[in-house]
Amino acid sequence: MGVRPLVIVGGGPAGVAAAIEAARAGLRPTLIDEAGGLGGQIYRPLPEGFTVRDARALGKDFRRGEELRARFATVASSVDLLLGVAVLGIWEGRRLLCEGGEIEAERLILATGASDRPVPFPGWTLPGVLTAGGAQAIVKTMRVVPGRRALVAGTGPLLPVVALQLHRAGVEVVAVLEAGRPPPLLASLPHVWREWGLLRDAWDLWRGLRRARIPLLFGHTVFEAAGAGEVERAVYGPVDPADWRPRRDGAKSVDVDLVVTGFGFVPNTELSLLAGCDHEHAHELGGFVPVRDACMRTSVRHVLAAGDGSGVAGALVAIEEGSIAGITAAEDAGMLDAAEAARRRARPLRRLRSLSGVRRVLDAMSRIRPGLVELATPETVVCRCEEVLLSEVFTAFGRGAKDLQALKLMTRLGMGPCQGRNCGPSASAICCKELGITPESAGRIEPRPPVKPVTFGALAGDGE
Repeated sequence: MGVRPLVIVGGGPAGVAAAIEAARAGLRPTLIDEAGGLGGQIYRPLPEGFTVRDARALGKDFRRGEELRARFATVASSVDLLLGVAVLGIWEGRRLLCEGGEIEAERLILATGASDRPVPFPGWTLPGVLTAGGAQAIVKTMRVVPGRRALVAGTGPLLPVVALQLHRAGVEVVAVLEAGRPPPLLASLPHVWREWGLLRDAWDLWRGLRRARIPLLFGHTVFEAAGAGEVERAVYGPVDPADWRPRRDGAKSVDVDLVVTGFGFVPNTELSLLAGCDHEHAHELGGFVPVRDACMRTSVRHVLAAGDGSGVAGALVAIEEGSIAGITAAEDAGMLDAAEAARRRARPLRRLRSLSGVRRVLDAMSRIRPGLVELATPETVVCRCEEVLLSEVFTAFGRGAKDLQALKLMTRLGMGPCQGRNCGPSASAICCKELGITPESAGRIEPRPPVKPVTFGALAGDGE
């Protein structure tokens, strides 16, 4: 198969932007994504056969995704595109195990994106409880209405987006529950004044909720989902402003058949860990992230990382980081001299500095607080794959468990097909709160190849 000059893992905003810049510089990239189209979760294209009659109705993310794909089309002939192929592991830094065979890369850009952050609460495993990303995928790409009456809860700017998408699909949204409080306007303006486009987006979302008569309740979250075999009602209420501990004396019940939760995202770092990259914990970026320099280089030679898989900051940041990574890869391959590479990186670096101010404002409102772990009761499932209850976690603490690795050994938490992607973040938060330790002390559930479930047939393939 030969050694590829550059392999980019991930066809979301960061990966596509990296491929564009690398190809423009004359370095031929191989772009791999397990989906059938480019754009990732946020810019996911509509399935083949779907016709768009009114692009405005699909929102700004759809238009931005179309613009990114149009930019990619200008260099597509210079890119080897492998869609519908999952990367399952990495050996020796840049040897990739893929469905169907191995690929070796001279240089590697990891643009692996992020996953929804689950927060366990009673009833969160019932049919009818969806993550915000899952609800988006169903509505945006499948054009399926996932329920009739919904409650949307969590934190961050994705909540009103999903609520309006559900509303336009015909779902009655009874309320949007934002656990955080809005930051003071005057104190926020100095950080965001350069990003008027994003301010206009926020205004449009707020105005859209008002027009749809969807209440937006700050300082509230979902406490419980209940029903006989599926969601029939939800309990919600206020949370403490400081740590988001639930105030159950203010709880209310509402009849719904759909609960959508969005408590932010967690970087997909399985491949960067397997590649041997150094990682550090950054709470505001979603958890453990690879250590990088300003040019997106990691601690492993010729391995770069960009986008939400290196720290959750949104699609606009991901595009700029991907552009920088593609330019840097071309520079390291000798396709650009240092001066030209610096010139090309200057614009995306400026934009990143501008977007960092917006990030600080959002963090002030949406930074995950430790009180959320108190939503779970002893009977609540915290590991869905292995059906581990919170009471079993507490028992393990009593037997001496001091970190996630010990919990895994004592309870099987994290041993299922997801390898801890679903339970790891919440289990870490429980460890930190109950044991009084830091996330670094709690550790990680280490990934092992294959990092995603795969058939023996896929592993035994003859390659592309």
